[in-house]
Amino acid sequence: MKKLLSTDMVQLAQHWQAMCSVISTETKGKPMGKVLISRLFEPLSTYYDYGMIKYAGMHRVKKPFLLCGSDTRGCISYGEKGDVRTHISPDCLHMVVQAVSPGAPLSCSRTYFFVPDFSPDSVADHADIECNEDARLLSDLYNRTISAVNLAMEVFSSSLSSQQAEQAALSCIKPLLVERNFSQVNIQFSLEAYDCLGCLLETKDGENQSAVNVAGVIISDIPSLLERGSNLGAVMYSDCFVLSTVVVLNEETGKKEDKTEMVNLTANIPQFRCFLAAEAARVYCGSDRAWLLSGEDKCWGPLLMHGKQVTLAGTARNSYMSGELVVRTGGIAFLPEFGLPVKIPKAKMRAMELYDGDKANELAVLVITATPCIVANIPLSLRNENNLLFIAFRPKTNAYRALFNQVASTTHKLASLSTQQQEVYDHLVDCLLGAKSVQEANPRFFSSLNLNWHLHRNPILSCHLDVIMGSISSEKSFRKPLKTHEKVLVTIVTGIPASNKETVAKCIVEFSSENTRWVVYSGTKHVLPSTGLHFSIKKCQDFLTSAVRSHHSTIDGKALQVLLLLPDLTDICTVVRTIEGHPEPAVAAALAIGSVTTAVDPAATFLCNRVVVPSFPEVLASGWVNVIVITNTSATAPVKLVSRLLHEICPLASQIFADGGRLSESKDLDVILSEAVFSETCNLQARYFSRPDWQANTSKLLVTPLKTHAGEGEAESLQTLVKQQKLESLVLQFTGDLDIRSLTHQLKTLKPFSDDQGMLHGVYLVRGLVRCARPGSNVSAIYDVSFCSANDDVCIIAADQHNKWPVLEKVVFDEWSIDLSCHSVAADSSSLEFLGYNLKKGDLQVFLQQCTSALPKTKSLISLQNLTSRQKSDIQKSRRLDALPEGWFYSGSHYVNLDLSRSDLHPCIEQFTTEYVAAFNEDVSSYNARIENLASEMALTFL
Repeated sequence: MKKLLSTDMVQLAQHWQAMCSVISTETKGKPMGKVLISRLFEPLSTYYDYGMIKYAGMHRVKKPFLLCGSDTRGCISYGEKGDVRTHISPDCLHMVVQAVSPGAPLSCSRTYFFVPDFSPDSVADHADIECNEDARLLSDLYNRTISAVNLAMEVFSSSLSSQQAEQAALSCIKPLLVERNFSQVNIQFSLEAYDCLGCLLETKDGENQSAVNVAGVIISDIPSLLERGSNLGAVMYSDCFVLSTVVVLNEETGKKEDKTEMVNLTANIPQFRCFLAAEAARVYCGSDRAWLLSGEDKCWGPLLMHGKQVTLAGTARNSYMSGELVVRTGGIAFLPEFGLPVKIPKAKMRAMELYDGDKANELAVLVITATPCIVANIPLSLRNENNLLFIAFRPKTNAYRALFNQVASTTHKLASLSTQQQEVYDHLVDCLLGAKSVQEANPRFFSSLNLNWHLHRNPILSCHLDVIMGSISSEKSFRKPLKTHEKVLVTIVTGIPASNKETVAKCIVEFSSENTRWVVYSGTKHVLPSTGLHFSIKKCQDFLTSAVRSHHSTIDGKALQVLLLLPDLTDICTVVRTIEGHPEPAVAAALAIGSVTTAVDPAATFLCNRVVVPSFPEVLASGWVNVIVITNTSATAPVKLVSRLLHEICPLASQIFADGGRLSESKDLDVILSEAVFSETCNLQARYFSRPDWQANTSKLLVTPLKTHAGEGEAESLQTLVKQQKLESLVLQFTGDLDIRSLTHQLKTLKPFSDDQGMLHGVYLVRGLVRCARPGSNVSAIYDVSFCSANDDVCIIAADQHNKWPVLEKVVFDEWSIDLSCHSVAADSSSLEFLGYNLKKGDLQVFLQQCTSALPKTKSLISLQNLTSRQKSDIQKSRRLDALPEGWFYSGSHYVNLDLSRSDLHPCIEQFTTEYVAAFNEDVSSYNARIENLASEMALTFL
């Protein structure tokens, strides 16, 4: 489409204009019988032939041609350009020309005339020039072909049925043929689809392919009214158009319907053109022009103004001609660049009024309402049911200045235009002032095309259609600002892991207005045993119901707001659908989403090097997040890099820098607490572009209330998983207490990537509820554990500390505390969720075993051979006074026997040593047994 608009359409229009200039020049200077058809056709033929050089070998169904007079019958089965005569016949009335863009699907055909299709009104002593009856017949039939093609395009755009389009076109033409009793005239209607290279496509009714359509009508074998048995040839008209269809979902009935927009790509090619070639008409125009610009005339009065660069137009689109304007007191005359002058006496005007929009340097128009008797004196292309003519004056021209200096004082000035007149005026502004391109002149079509490209047949709500299509483009937000107590405003806070989103949420409540009362919901503590962390639709909707009821029962006159604190990496689309699709219509109508805030820690954004955390771009999709709070501004964090990355991913979101999540600027709070930023038109459009399927199943939420039975199966069906499409999730449930110090130490050994230093790699996030012994006490308690290995952020907080709000008087009620009833199947069990990649259950179980309290080491048994000298000395010391065997005595320093031999050791030292080893090994065995029993008691049991 970009190539069609910027290149192909421009080139086709330029070569068409070149052809018209050549025809005007050739027919003015030569008799009609000496004009070469190839010379007239040269701009279009060379454009096609040279353009097709790089597409050699490609078979094209359509080819350009230019046929004149009776040869126009060959436009139905046109083959080669040499099949027709080389010169225009002297009595030729019209020509049929078809232009084809090489290597593109653009093509169009027109019928132009060499004789006028109307009779100018008589002036002074000049006789009227009667319009040729055959020329009038061809003009009438050609006008019907234009109406038929336009009607066929409208019918096809609404029904996508070529048969209905053909029936509509034939019903527009046949009444005229029946009226004139033309039974032998042939009508051929064609509606074809082409691909981007101009090759013909096969289409079926009801299918809207990504193709360029060409609709055309040919009326051939037209009999002459002046010469019986003579054939005038054919008239032909075709236009190139494109359709764009968007599926619209009715939020009340839940039904889907197609909404189709259409743009005519060749609308800028002139529909009517008369190349005046008759010698008598040229003489008439010359003498009439000299008379019109002469002095005072007894019938038309004195000359008031003469201006160039003036445009005469009718009510039909593109039905205008440029030329000069002569105004006298008795009437006006318009001298076109091509053709006879159009003269309207004052006696045949019902009104002539001036409109300039009450602004300086704006397009000014004279709106003329003529009487029906002058219809025959007006060109066919300008005729309409209301007999309205518009004469447009471009600002900053001599004609514009002469209008206000000499004519404005004698005409009535309009303050406003009717609807039909305003449409014509706007079209003239677009065409004459060149203020709008094709894309700017058809905003709804290109908005529809943009939606069709992004949505891929996914539906859009009917209440959002006009907003996104540009009908309410002047409004920044499609939702009006909320009045006090009109609705309950919902502020959503989420974030990536280890981003201090809890601190952000607490600052929002603490520094908000004193006239605000908060209800706080924390969806971060609802843990299911086997599937990890969830956002619960049922619990959130129940909470919102309670909040709305609390709002209706408020009597202190203070505004009530809801704060939703969501789990890390939660899909915002699910939360939005939970709020907007509440099963109770009254509750859904009472809620309004103000803004969505996401906390981001740059240090936790990358797994390694520049590998972004999976689901990071999806969670921060454009249109779904309005405020991004960057909570780590330290020098070691890649703040600038992440800030640029966030701007590319989510360009519509505001960025706030708050170290640690501690908000302090009032302007930052104003952005976060905005009432309508989420509902701005640009954000709504971005939501459809980033998540085309977010309304695909909305009808179920809007029409059928969600079931909220208490059964386990129903409760699980209402859970929507956190969007983790790329990170693996592994949940370990176990019984037994962990040691806080050991757990903290072991968590810091985890790495998000593989290296030689990490004990266990591939773990990005650890979170859950575990039972640990309180420091300095034998009593165990439940702790909330959160660890992100990307930035080594460890957070272990007792579960009963999560309900500590900084300003409790602002909080009406909250659901911040941990729901211990659903986090495990047993009262003493724990649950931890590991997020990462290549996770192995056995390795993680070994890892958790190392997080228990440290046990004393077991002792080794001893033997006689490995006794140390110290142990032997201790045995001697402790048993030195024991009874001596018979024949031994102690001298005070040595042990002496009867044969006078001496010893430093007790004579029974071997016995003592054996007894010591036996007693020591018995104590070690008992100690080791107690350690083993303690280890078995402290060991974790995985469920």
